[in-house]
Amino acid sequence: MRRPPALPPTLRLGLLAAAVLLAAGCGQSDPPEPAGTPSAPPMIPTGAPPPSNRPVPAEPDPLTAAPPAGATALPTGRVDASALPAGLPTLVWTRGDAVVGVYGRAGGCTDARLTVVEQDTERVVLRVEQFSTGPGPCTRELVYPPLEATLAAPLGERPVVLTGAVP
Repeated sequence: MRRPPALPPTLRLGLLAAAVLLAAGCGQSDPPEPAGTPSAPPMIPTGAPPPSNRPVPAEPDPLTAAPPAGATALPTGRVDASALPAGLPTLVWTRGDAVVGVYGRAGGCTDARLTVVEQDTERVVLRVEQFSTGPGPCTRELVYPPLEATLAAPLGERPVVLTGAVP
């Protein structure tokens, strides 16, 4: 009687691993839950590092109201963001006496800019704009670039009014 040809070692190892996995799972099953019993949600460990397939942001999230390094957040009571379109960050910061900053929203085929619309002794009005940079094709990333403008005079105690536009 003729013996069949030997299998290559890698194929034998793969077949052995598959057999072990199948044998380990045989006869084991979770007991059925009684009808009407809600199942507990899966436990999510706290303090665990993020999964390696998700990027960790290098900069602070602008929607959590953290100014860039070296800047100081303006108190929210001095910011009127009622005319700002939804989705744009409302954080205003200062850098020195006469530099004010905000986060814009850009990405894909859009960019952002900051314009000082009005600055008098009563208030400072800033316009945050998201504008189109081309017809595409466009990627779908969304970034919040820091934008700064220099005022003609120190901000002092003047309030800041935010206005804006998005396409």
